[in-house]
Amino acid sequence: MPSLSPTADCGLDTTTDDPSGGYAGPPTDEETGGHAGPPTDQVAADGGAGPPTDGDIGNGGGPCGSADWFDMTRDFRAYLGQHLTKADDGTVSQQSVRETRVRKVNTAGEARITFFSYFTDDALSRNAALRLARLFADWRREIYGDAGRVSVRSTEGTVLATLTW
Repeated sequence: MPSLSPTADCGLDTTTDDPSGGYAGPPTDEETGGHAGPPTDQVAADGGAGPPTDGDIGNGGGPCGSADWFDMTRDFRAYLGQHLTKADDGTVSQQSVRETRVRKVNTAGEARITFFSYFTDDALSRNAALRLARLFADWRREIYGDAGRVSVRSTEGTVLATLTW
């Protein structure tokens, strides 16, 4: 998980029309007298546009959380539909997976799964989460051939299992 920037005010919801006490400059679509440079999706003449404006070089996430997580819920549920066994009945199911998000951090993958556990017993919930983590790891190795780390969380946000694949 990316850490939040200590200088980012992620809870403040303001618009650019609010007064800030100083001149904000012209709108971004107006010329200021000098060349503004290439759009962020074009390469500058000096060799590169640099990192995206919303991310760190190290993790790609923005200052108020990551913007580069991909929703893979449907794909992972489809894999589960083909790989759950009779032993999984009553512990994990396609419907128990609420969200599966994946991203790349440098060369390694990072994933988080949110699922609904049918158990009130913490140990049984952790076992179900570990089973989901193992199935996820198998899926990523089989389909994508990559490596990384997956965390399985309850719908309340508690991390129940973490596994490296």
